[in-house]
Amino acid sequence: MSVPAASHTGVRRRPKDRKDQIVEAARQLIVQRGYRNVSMAEIADTVGITAGALYRHFSNKAVLLGAVIDKSFDDVIAASSQHDMNLDDVLTMACEQVVTRRDTGALWWRESRYLEPDTAARLRRRLRDSNRSYQNLIQTDRPSLPGVQAQRLAWGVQSILASPSFHTSKLPHAEFVALLSSACRSLCAVELRPPPPAPTPPRRRNGVLSPVSKRESLLTHAITLFERNGFEATSLNEIGTAAGVTGPNLYSYFAGKADILEAATARGVSALWLLLNRVLRDNDEPAEALRDLVRGYIQLALEKTVLASLLLSEQQNVDDVARNRQREYVAEWVALLRASRPAIDEPSARVLVRERNDAIV
Repeated sequence: MSVPAASHTGVRRRPKDRKDQIVEAARQLIVQRGYRNVSMAEIADTVGITAGALYRHFSNKAVLLGAVIDKSFDDVIAASSQHDMNLDDVLTMACEQVVTRRDTGALWWRESRYLEPDTAARLRRRLRDSNRSYQNLIQTDRPSLPGVQAQRLAWGVQSILASPSFHTSKLPHAEFVALLSSACRSLCAVELRPPPPAPTPPRRRNGVLSPVSKRESLLTHAITLFERNGFEATSLNEIGTAAGVTGPNLYSYFAGKADILEAATARGVSALWLLLNRVLRDNDEPAEALRDLVRGYIQLALEKTVLASLLLSEQQNVDDVARNRQREYVAEWVALLRASRPAIDEPSARVLVRERNDAIV
């Protein structure tokens, strides 16, 4: 006997926005726990569907990650593509977005290595397109600015927009937006020195020399592998094989993989403290010390690119001791900034400092 349609009160119909629900659930879980620590089954359970239903929308977790990062880019990059808005309005709109959704930078920097190659390439093109949009807006505002300088300022703007992802500094929403907008506008107005003549390319070296110390060799290879593949995806055996140390001998140098990451993190943080101590020793005025610290920091970031990238991408795996040392280091920058510009309150100073420090800490 047929049942009247009106009696089907218990039938659940698929919402039209199911795909958006999946992307949002995945976004929240991945931001909170990291891509490798979240399963498709957990995402499906959060949405209230079966794993099979989830796979009908996304063929695998990497494809879903691509959709998550794509959506996070939509929230921020849309501002830069507004052709009927000037630079100031676009910056305000973009800052509103990143303060509202602070995870865009973290999703890209920490999780993009897990994307499928074609997806990663496409998302990089989106970032470059956004950079060109900011570059065009800056050059419209400053017609005499050379293109290469406008491009560098545009990347600086995108770095500021990504910075809220990497710290928990809190300000009232409107104040946070205004502070980030002001920082972006100030950067866009900076007078840059003319670019120096292109240097003669150095003779390419094979780089075949390795440390004699097995411990140092293990640490060096581990830093590269962690940055390339992620901490969780790198095995202790892979590190040992790369360094020529296998079997029980590995444990003569490090108690485990976490011990290696701790040593790598300590190395990066120690380099920052050595720089800070030298700058404080060589300067009498806070403003001069801050300028020297910025220059030295940039040089360190350029020289230690792999280590800087590792520390940025593996913050979830850094132990509390290293994290506290990083906070202490940031506090030194805050003190110098406030001594140089007493009108800035401490919460605002922390936000401004973190915009400059998230490249390494």
